Amino acid sequence: MQASSLIHADSLQLDALENGCGLVRWDRATIVKHSGPDALDLLHRLTTNELLAIGEGRAQRTVLTTDRGRVVDVFLVAHVSENQLLLISDSEDSERTISAIDYYTIIEDAELADLSGSHSRFSLIGPKASTVVKSALGVDVGPGQLAVVESAGASITVISDPSRGVDWIDIVHEYDAGDAGDSIEALFESSGIVTVSPATFDLYRIGRGIPAPDREYGEHANPIESGLLDLIEFDKGCYVGQEVIARLDAYDKVKRNLKVLESDEPLEAGAALHVPGGSKPAGTITSTSPLTTEDGVFLSLGLVRKAFLGSGTVLESGRITLRVRQGVFSLSTGEM
Repeated sequence: MQASSLIHADSLQLDALENGCGLVRWDRATIVKHSGPDALDLLHRLTTNELLAIGEGRAQRTVLTTDRGRVVDVFLVAHVSENQLLLISDSEDSERTISAIDYYTIIEDAELADLSGSHSRFSLIGPKASTVVKSALGVDVGPGQLAVVESAGASITVISDPSRGVDWIDIVHEYDAGDAGDSIEALFESSGIVTVSPATFDLYRIGRGIPAPDREYGEHANPIESGLLDLIEFDKGCYVGQEVIARLDAYDKVKRNLKVLESDEPLEAGAALHVPGGSKPAGTITSTSPLTTEDGVFLSLGLVRKAFLGSGTVLESGRITLRVRQGVFSLSTGEM
């Protein structure tokens, strides 16, 4: 590929995500109200994480799996008020999540309502996210905490989610017809944050090794290999898929792990990885970005077989050479 054809990521947006505060607007995201006295207990029994300790004003991310230990969805459980939960997922398929939970709702006093079409979601990402929220809304939210505030006649739910390894605050609110969240976005923009394009956010996500639905996790993968290990509480009681996941962990049966890969040419998601000079399978590309870092490198995420996880390991996808990266790397120059 000629250097002139490289499309570099927006350095201002990347710097906001890494050193300031960037605003990511979700065109579609799953937002579900789960209400009733049995709602929290039901989710605790269905999903991988400990939820019973989440009191009002707290939130916890968790994984819903199939009985085969494959991922249905990953969502944030926000305990907004007594018997009222908000479930927030990066997935665009709210019906899949609702159907899976509803399937196991038998005698429980719990109801699901899809708010995805009437509520907007923004994510404030970066070390200054909490400062921006305090300036714009006058509220402090620590890790795992939430607050419901009124602003410009709108009820806004603010939730701090530490589960992705970066400073991340979700903003959810109901919008009026014709507004679709524009007034809330303008409110935060007036605080000096930078709005981040979907392409730049995806490059940032890939570089940080943050998994996404129907890419790194889904029906094709279990939560351990998909980079969701921190969302599994192995000491809790049973949940759907618990026996399979416990065996995978106890007997070291997980064959792949999520890794950041770099290459000098762009790849396509779904492409197979193999050993150089041969056809021995080494994994699968799950996410790619058409943007390059400042030094002209393309980044991808892949589910890589354990034998090839070492830093600097060279793999191939077709005619393209890739290298396995380790740790967290800064993608911005720090220059404004």
